[in-house]
Amino acid sequence: MLDADFEVSRRDFQVSVQLQLDKGARISLLGASGAGKTTILEALAGFVPLARGEIRLAGRLLSQAGGPGLGPRLRRVGLVSQGSALFPHLTVMQNICYAPGSDPDVGRARAASLGLQSMLDARPKALSEGERRRVALARALTAGCRLLCLDEPFSALDRPLAEELLGQLLAELDELSVAAILVTHDLEEAQAFANQMAVLRKGVILQTGDSVKLLHQPESTEVARLLGYRGSLVRGEDRIVVHPDLVRVAGAEVLQLEARVVGCRPAGAQFWVEMVVQGGDWLGRMAARWVSPLQTGELLSVSVPMTPKFPREAPWNE
Repeated sequence: MLDADFEVSRRDFQVSVQLQLDKGARISLLGASGAGKTTILEALAGFVPLARGEIRLAGRLLSQAGGPGLGPRLRRVGLVSQGSALFPHLTVMQNICYAPGSDPDVGRARAASLGLQSMLDARPKALSEGERRRVALARALTAGCRLLCLDEPFSALDRPLAEELLGQLLAELDELSVAAILVTHDLEEAQAFANQMAVLRKGVILQTGDSVKLLHQPESTEVARLLGYRGSLVRGEDRIVVHPDLVRVAGAEVLQLEARVVGCRPAGAQFWVEMVVQGGDWLGRMAARWVSPLQTGELLSVSVPMTPKFPREAPWNE
């Protein structure tokens, strides 16, 4: 359905993309700020020109390097960004049905499914930030888009509200069989949205695949850092990178270590613990999530998986 192979020129680097999505499929683009994630969505929506390649959606040519393309209003590509971009002088219902050809009955149904039925006559300034995001999503879904591009739409929302809104959106996408791309720097959000994930750095997709497999089998230290790996242990010519969620009390795992606690702070319902590994074959520093607070200087017996493993000279910044 979506067949995109293109490059976009930015001041500091080229954004190079190859994406194929079937009808109803979803993928998350994960990367740090400034990696080019938003540029990809803007190119798909028709707001930036292509330096190379083309974009097709359901067989239609949307963009082509060096040639005319369809304008944003004709593409049937919805773009929902961090700012809701609602028209302040229009009511909620008028905002939802703003796109040409929007069906008011469909708009009311989308509003009801997103919990907006009691505020259809309100203006955006009377709404909370979460409600404005719901209106923006309802507008995109009512417009009959074939591809929905989501640029961190849940940022600045508290966690419970973001999770509730994500669940409602996923239900809508499943019902409508709309393909969707989510841009985020939050791994858990990326995994909750789609089982396929692409990791992006400086305009280049470093690795794509199943989100769970990707987490356990990163192909480079760059991918590992973007997926939340924070520890690094070295021995001879080998380097093991360690994800804090994979550190456990010593048991049946392959590698058992003695680690000294050098820091501990609250992290939600758990604690973020920093440790130094010394006195054995493996040396280094790592982090873990712990269910109870630990004292600085405390000595622990822990175990970590032996994968992923890279050459010691592979780049790694603590």
